[in-house]
Order: sequence, then structure tokens, then C-alpha cells
Amino acid sequence: MAKELYLDDMYLREFEAEVVGIDQEKYVTLDQTGFYPKSGGIDNDLGTLIRTEDRAEFNVVHVAKVIGNISHEIEPIGLKVGDHVIGKLDWNRRYQLMRYHTAAHVLSGLFFKMGNVKVTGNDMVVEQGRIDFNFSEFDRQSVENLVQEANEIIKKDLAVITYYIDRKEMDQDPSLMKLAMELPASIKRVRIVEITDFDRQPDGGCHIVKLGEIGKIIIKKIENKGKNNRRLYFELT
Repeated sequence: MAKELYLDDMYLREFEAEVVGIDQEKYVTLDQTGFYPKSGGIDNDLGTLIRTEDRAEFNVVHVAKVIGNISHEIEPIGLKVGDHVIGKLDWNRRYQLMRYHTAAHVLSGLFFKMGNVKVTGNDMVVEQGRIDFNFSEFDRQSVENLVQEANEIIKKDLAVITYYIDRKEMDQDPSLMKLAMELPASIKRVRIVEITDFDRQPDGGCHIVKLGEIGKIIIKKIENKGKNNRRLYFELT
């Protein structure tokens, strides 16, 4: 498994790595990477790999976890095992995704405080966020009030920090889980993303470090998706 540099430095824009695997000529694995793979409803990073030997550039057009490793799809083909590369992220894209991801944590934290409402799904792309939640009573005004409250919390510019805890500690605190799905039993060391004085939850993605960087959450659409499922589309300004 490649070392996931983005877990410890979410503002890392450039890194060095060695190619350790090639599949079908276009799927590249590295010994370490700063590229976040599409996971947990968060879109993947894009960018370039630059071979240090001749400065040849290869566009990273998709990143995914495949059989426990991180695969970088490149075009054109041409990298070989043993090549040394410099990875450069499309930083504007990454930063937008970080803002949306952290905004989703503010919303999910408030949903939970509203009455143990949990997130059943989400999709964060560059220009829009979508979050599904198991709110049995569809009440548009309640959702609008919640978004307004989220924006007030964002104005406080609270710090966002990450750290690790043992799985046993997490299992002893049910309030940490804001998602309806369970954390896989195979995860024994749990990465926590904490919005100080507001929310903590397990998470393996990238976030901004101060809530003020989010901007403002604007509701685009609220949908009723069934008996106990609601869907909120939002954008950031």
C-alpha cells in the first residue's frame, strides 16, 4: 500500500515518488502519493506526474483504490516501474473539494445533534455537494434552519484538526459515528477529524484547517427520496 501523504499534510501540492507498479500501461501505483482517490463520496484529485529523468509529463485523469492500493490512471502512457516522478496536484480542484468535504462535516454534525439523524450517502464534486440523511419527518423549514445554523458555526472559524485513536475507544463512543453505515471491522487505528468545540468523526479524507475557509453554504435543492431519506444539494460561495 502506498504511503498516503494527504492524510498527514492535506495542503501538500507537490511530492516525489517512485513508480512501483504498472497495469495495462496506464494504471500506475507509486510508493507514496499525495493524490486522494475517489472514496467516501468525495471526488478524486487530478494533476500531473513528471518523470524526473526527462521532465516528460503524464496527466493523472483518475485516481482510485484498487485491491488495497492507489491506482493513478495516466495519459499518455509511458511510465515504467522504477521511474522517479514529481506529482503535482490540481490545487484549485483539491481545495474546492476540501471546502465541500468540511462543509459536509458541519452539516452532518448538526443533523446528529438535531436528533441522531445520520448521513446515508453523499457526493462531493468541485461545484456542488450532495448529502443524504435519514430524516423521517420531511420538514423543509427545519433543513433551512439547520443550514442557517451551519453558516453561523462557519463564521466562528473553528480549527479543524486530525489525529488517531484506537478502534476500542471509537466503539465506546457511539456519538462519533455520523454515518448510517458501519466502519469496517478491519480498521483498528481510526483517523479522527475534529472541528474543535463542535464535532468529531472518523474520516479518511482531506479538509481545510479553519472553518472560515468554507465560505457560505447555499441550498440548491431539497428532495424527498423515500420514507426515511432526504437529499440536500448545496453549493459554497
